[in-house]
Amino acid sequence: MSFLSEAQLRDEFGPFIAFQEAFGFIPNLLQAQTLLPRVIEAQAMLETAVRLREGAISRVQKERILLSIAADQRDTYCMALDSRVLSSLGLSDGQIGDLLNGSRHAGLSAADFASLQFCLKLSRHAPSVCRQDIEALRTCGLGDESIFEAVVVTALAMYRCTLSLGLGPEPDFGPPKLPSTRIDQPLGPTPLGSLPDPHEAAHRKGPYVPAPYLSPKTFAPFAAVQRSRGFIPNFFRAQTLRPDLVEAQLEAMGRILLSEDALTRVQKECILLAVSAANLNSYCVAMHCDLLRGLGMPSEDGDQIAVDHHQSNLSQSDAALLDFAVKLGTGDPEFSRADVVKLQTLGFTPEQVLESVVVTAFNNFANTLSMGLGIEPDFAPPPVFAETKVHLSPAAPSPMQQRQEVVHVSDTLQDADADLVALAQRGQLEAFEALVRRHTQLIYRTLTAILGDPIDAQDAMQDTLLSAFKHISGFQGRARFSTWLVSIARNTAFQRLRTRKNVESLDEGEYGEDRDFRPRQVRAWQDNPEQCHSKSEMRQLVERGLLQLPAKYRVVVMLRDIEQLSADDVARQLGLSVPAVKTRLLRGRLMLREWLSPYVTASYKGAAQ
Repeated sequence: MSFLSEAQLRDEFGPFIAFQEAFGFIPNLLQAQTLLPRVIEAQAMLETAVRLREGAISRVQKERILLSIAADQRDTYCMALDSRVLSSLGLSDGQIGDLLNGSRHAGLSAADFASLQFCLKLSRHAPSVCRQDIEALRTCGLGDESIFEAVVVTALAMYRCTLSLGLGPEPDFGPPKLPSTRIDQPLGPTPLGSLPDPHEAAHRKGPYVPAPYLSPKTFAPFAAVQRSRGFIPNFFRAQTLRPDLVEAQLEAMGRILLSEDALTRVQKECILLAVSAANLNSYCVAMHCDLLRGLGMPSEDGDQIAVDHHQSNLSQSDAALLDFAVKLGTGDPEFSRADVVKLQTLGFTPEQVLESVVVTAFNNFANTLSMGLGIEPDFAPPPVFAETKVHLSPAAPSPMQQRQEVVHVSDTLQDADADLVALAQRGQLEAFEALVRRHTQLIYRTLTAILGDPIDAQDAMQDTLLSAFKHISGFQGRARFSTWLVSIARNTAFQRLRTRKNVESLDEGEYGEDRDFRPRQVRAWQDNPEQCHSKSEMRQLVERGLLQLPAKYRVVVMLRDIEQLSADDVARQLGLSVPAVKTRLLRGRLMLREWLSPYVTASYKGAAQ
């Protein structure tokens, strides 16, 4: 039995027939998904296209990759299953044992061994894969088609291992003996075994494997994607070496993501976003942020989920759903039946739990595939995510521990508030009060800039500080404390704005916005304007002028010119790009100068008389 209850499906259920013919039995991993037959159909499509269909690499080579990754992940279910499949394909127990222990005597050619080492690296820590690894494979004699298929098989392995961890099926066969150590043998003279600069992969330019162009006019699946999305994502364009695989993925995606008989589409996209962020996958983070915006979620809410979903506006149950998915998707060794039970106690049905496992597994398939091929994002990921994203070295002792480090890694930026935050998290009220005193003006001006009403800002200040006090124990240091505090202030202000009518959004397009704006009354300011007004009068005028600006310009001018924050800090705190900050700052200054011009010019003329 698995973690979840099972349903009885008819004997003529198509995927069961296909697996019976291919393997001689129906794996328990499929039986564990019978509450939702459509997700079994999705897995069957992927396995048929990736695993069973002959391509540039043989069936035996694919099964070797699947078995090696299962052993490396300590997945006893998949390891037992894949050992049996390899045995049915003619490998001896000795060859399988050599393969499990990473021995060079497993009968592998240099090219096969290089391919296997690459797949293990990709499965252990995908963000560390870079173009250098692909070039090393080519040096060993592998062609682009073989490299592409090795990446896809690795993605399938991660899909299956995630399902196995999340569903806990009983092994179909007795498991073979696990290797005592991970498969870490270096490749020898080729550069593949060496570790790249951990920041090198962050600047990847891909895709690593060239793919032929397919037109939506001649390839029906692309035509359907273009009708629904308006464009063809790079994720699919990078896989056109195997059009049949693209078609299978789109079919599987439809069965897993588009149906709403269990989880909603928004819940699924939140899972995909949170797990992709935990896996440091910029492509998928950018894609799912965009999809959530299309589903009606405010961009700041999606960006917050990418950075830290605990600080988002999700309900308690949906936040727990993401906790479950991230724990599963990052391969936490502590994941168990208790996590499934906990989700059910919060009101999630067995079907919803099952679907959360399958969505997480499909996410890991897509994450592995996109990073293995070096696919460039179609959209820019949230700036705060890009700022806090850290690529770790893949030399950690185990894949599970690696992923835990990925999830809980601290921001590399020095934070002057770190000591006070630590004390406040231990319950010292004085430390929190010191943090409040330090950042009161920043929060107040941010709220004033967004809300445009000092009285409303004072009320929002109390809500912001109360929320910060309640949630400071969950602050994980992935960004500066001031950034986290400002994000709470922004969310508080946005919530108040939503109750108003005819409010201008802060999240309009970054480039070309307000193209028709032209300053009309900007006159020359001779000498210093403060010669015409006292400092206090000028300050009052500036504050009045700021409140007249549209919110999206007001907040940038306030933080940049009044608070004297750098453009990088403003971008990070507002979730904008630096170019967008500079554009809004210039227009905001021009608008403010135009508003002030009549007062200053008139005063100057009066003084001259």
